[in-house]
Amino acid sequence: MMILACILLTSCSSRKENEEEAVVRVAAHSEEYKNAFVELYAQVYPETEIIVDVVSEEDIEKMITDQSIDYDVYWVEDAYVPLIMDNILELDDDTEVPLNKNYIGVFDLVKEAYQPLMAKSDIYYALDLDKIEENKVSAHSFNNFEDVFKLENGFYYLDNLMFTSYFMTSNMNYFPGNETSRINFMGDSFKEALIDYRTIIDTIACDDPASYDNWFINNTYYSGFVMMNMQLDADEEINGGKYQITKLPAIQGRQLYMQANGYGYVVNKETKYPNASKNLVYLMHTKQAVQLLCNSDTYIPLIPEEILDEFTFENVHSKEKAYALDYAVARNFVGISSRNDSAINYLYDESTIEKMKTCDLENIEACQKELDESYQEWLK
Repeated sequence: MMILACILLTSCSSRKENEEEAVVRVAAHSEEYKNAFVELYAQVYPETEIIVDVVSEEDIEKMITDQSIDYDVYWVEDAYVPLIMDNILELDDDTEVPLNKNYIGVFDLVKEAYQPLMAKSDIYYALDLDKIEENKVSAHSFNNFEDVFKLENGFYYLDNLMFTSYFMTSNMNYFPGNETSRINFMGDSFKEALIDYRTIIDTIACDDPASYDNWFINNTYYSGFVMMNMQLDADEEINGGKYQITKLPAIQGRQLYMQANGYGYVVNKETKYPNASKNLVYLMHTKQAVQLLCNSDTYIPLIPEEILDEFTFENVHSKEKAYALDYAVARNFVGISSRNDSAINYLYDESTIEKMKTCDLENIEACQKELDESYQEWLK
């Protein structure tokens, strides 16, 4: 059986064979993925039985909270990984499709047990191709904010944390788990990120929250954020618009990053079939299995840009999302060392945002000190 698996897979290390008479129970994230993966698995491991149920994200969360996981392999959002670290097995560190490092860079304690496979974002950055072509604007103008600043109505966003938190990502070394275990407000990395954040919001006026019609229907903007409920595909079909989802612009040569929720499949420590379960997760990270995710419009496969063209996407926007998510970070990327993700919440508190918006950049060190002092009180 292992020989057959090695023939079907494009790479095969010294993997242990599946246990005899193994029956692996799997909690999958969608019906479409379940059906396609079961078919692939039968080709690779015809002698091993798997039972796959589609289990909702809410039910997975409840099982984790109730400590009632009765699956050998199950999908999980990265935010819940700290809660299950003692209950999942380490995985083999080799994956055929390389892991997105932005989703595991600070997961030092868990990256051997959790391997992000896909991600979901409610917000993407898109270009209005019709307006760009009509006004003969170079597509390169949207690679960096310095050029976007030169355009009237170059960038659409609302004064909402769902949008503006993206503007704080030009230097993420101040996040917990990098320079310190907490937010490092006093370091140069936060100073740099704060200056970039203020440069963007001080230069580009946000739109009226009640009028995102300016972006989608009236084509006022060259580029901007699109939300899932904006139904970009429907707008293209009904109104004939043309949009391209892409990565965010850089500022001062520093790339800004989207934020998304990462997801992966983990192996229950209580499984009776650790070899078969680990082999199954390994299979999920092969090119054949990742291809099965490429038609999803919600859970987008995490595929490095350099090999993206090796996969087939029926929907061009799904491929664009995959490209954009290669320039993204896990929204729940913090708190791993303490198994508590509250360390970052202060950054998104309304009072913190107000301090950053009104900070005197000529005296930025005093602003950093004020933020840090408030943060220390908040942590108590």
